[in-house]
Amino acid sequence: MDDWDVLTEATIDAIRIESTKQEIRIDVTCRWEGEKRRQIVAQGVDDFVVDDMRLLNIIDRAARLDASGGQETETARRLFFMMRGREPDTSDLQWPVLQEKLDRIRTGALFFMELEPVYGATVLVLAERVQLLAIEG
Repeated sequence: MDDWDVLTEATIDAIRIESTKQEIRIDVTCRWEGEKRRQIVAQGVDDFVVDDMRLLNIIDRAARLDASGGQETETARRLFFMMRGREPDTSDLQWPVLQEKLDRIRTGALFFMELEPVYGATVLVLAERVQLLAIEG
């Protein structure tokens, strides 16, 4: 996730979902780049959740969640929350569907991203590709 630090304290301006294309577009305004606008584009979306959306949503950080090394348990916990809408019990982390998705994250077939809020929405995206693009104008 190159250059994703520009999203610190950015505001989420719009979220567009195109379910037939399996695509999500999130428009943000970056505070530390002279109010430049960016768009997060997720393609080949496998799953997506927005929790606690408000009129004003400020990003603390964008994190790519990995399924290897020391991050595996936290990634499994966040992935389970996205899939089931609740925190997992220890036994839930062995769920075969969850393990299959973790394997796909581990191999790079899926990209798992979290936008953590200072205020407002937490956004979780599981997709084949995620890009950060500049919006002209």
